[in-house]
Amino acid sequence: MRVKLIPTFILLGLVLLFSGEAFANFNWVKIGVDGLTCAQCSKGVELSIRKLDFVQNVEMNLEHTEGKITFKPGAKVDVEKIAQAVVNAGFSVRYLSAGFVFPTTVVSKGFCYSYEGSQFQFTKTEGKTLKGETTIKFIGKQFQSRQEYKYWKADLIPVCDKLKGKILYVTL
Repeated sequence: MRVKLIPTFILLGLVLLFSGEAFANFNWVKIGVDGLTCAQCSKGVELSIRKLDFVQNVEMNLEHTEGKITFKPGAKVDVEKIAQAVVNAGFSVRYLSAGFVFPTTVVSKGFCYSYEGSQFQFTKTEGKTLKGETTIKFIGKQFQSRQEYKYWKADLIPVCDKLKGKILYVTL
């Protein structure tokens, strides 16, 4: 009986294909929600977010007026839809941060990272090497309170190629 050996480069490719850090992806999102005052409000936001087809689970915390969202494996996550779901429920977003898995990536101010049709443009970020899960904070009107957005607004100058996708501003 003869055993066929898989060439090393194919085996290495398969290992990378199925390893957790081979592809960039969202693991979770935390979202601060302004205006939550009761359990009914919290439930309304939760139900609005759960309607999104990429959401697996939502855990709301009324005491801290925030929620943690996890996603279906392999699903394309749209953070703008998450923020819009909060607005659709009648509330506003105070902050939105995400656990995002990066392959080894060196970032700095103005660095553009392409992900599923969007560009993450880093702002107020000094040179750092990212590898594995990293918490990123989304910057913009739909992701922050008015006061917080005013602080960041002057730094939101697009440098990414708009032809490569919508620009979403992020920081560490």
